[in-house]
Amino acid sequence: MDRPENKKRLEDIFSQLVKISNGNFSYQINRSDNDDILEALTFLTNSASEEIKDAFRHQAFVNLHNSYHLVVQMFFEINDSGQIIKTNYKVEELLGYDKTALLDTPFINLLTNDSRKGWKKLLKELNRSSISEMTVNLTFMEQSGLELPAHCHIIRFLNNTNNKERTIITSFDMVQNKGIKERKIKKKVELQLQDHKLLSKKMDKEEPLLNMVDFDNLRRVKDYILDNLDEPLPSIKTLAQLCWTNEYKFKRGFKELYAMTPFQYQKNERLRRAHLLIEHSNKTIGSIAKMVGFKKGNHLAREFKKKYGYSPTALRKSSK
Repeated sequence: MDRPENKKRLEDIFSQLVKISNGNFSYQINRSDNDDILEALTFLTNSASEEIKDAFRHQAFVNLHNSYHLVVQMFFEINDSGQIIKTNYKVEELLGYDKTALLDTPFINLLTNDSRKGWKKLLKELNRSSISEMTVNLTFMEQSGLELPAHCHIIRFLNNTNNKERTIITSFDMVQNKGIKERKIKKKVELQLQDHKLLSKKMDKEEPLLNMVDFDNLRRVKDYILDNLDEPLPSIKTLAQLCWTNEYKFKRGFKELYAMTPFQYQKNERLRRAHLLIEHSNKTIGSIAKMVGFKKGNHLAREFKKKYGYSPTALRKSSK
């Protein structure tokens, strides 16, 4: 137990427990081939972190907008040589590296050995078109030695002028909505007031409408919308049929899952895609408008400025 390698393993377990106590269940301890008590503790600690994270994820599905929500963890922009040229402050917080020190560092150096192999294969598989997207699982190595598995969305852009590529990598995680504690306190006070007849009783909220099959079906509709941004949105009846459900349940379920109507979701994604293309490609704003489903460039410009607070032209100028 006093050997140096065992001391390092104990430090990893302690670090993992500190992360868990602070409400962060994203990290994992790298497993070894040892068959001893420390390896059993490592397994139990990793398992506890996964179980707690899964429990929170389930809570989020049951009551999506009152518990946990998805946020961007880390952001990387890498050049065609695979070196980091931009990142966000979260990288320093989550991985323990100084943000400025990571500039010009090969992105692959932040990954575990297994993820490095997968990353090399992924780069070969990505399309060589002007824009390519893919969602994959990558595992980062924190400076202290803990592993950080992450769901990553990768977008690759090819500049047709100089044939240079840029790749955007964003990782996502589920975090607690801080307002939940305040709502619980408020609910407790309301119940006490109702018990003393100082407040009239309200009707209970409706139970969650969706089950896991419904979630899968609704995501199918979401994927359909994303794959057909340049096309008009089908009728609610047609979208409901894609979910194998009725119109009422589809409309209510979609809004419960995505916090917006299908029409709002489509417009939001059209504008998001337009933003990426304007910032990272040389296509004209008029052609981009048609690519993402707007009939004319001025229609895109109006909705774009309403959402982002600046015009497509201003974004194009600032990105050059």
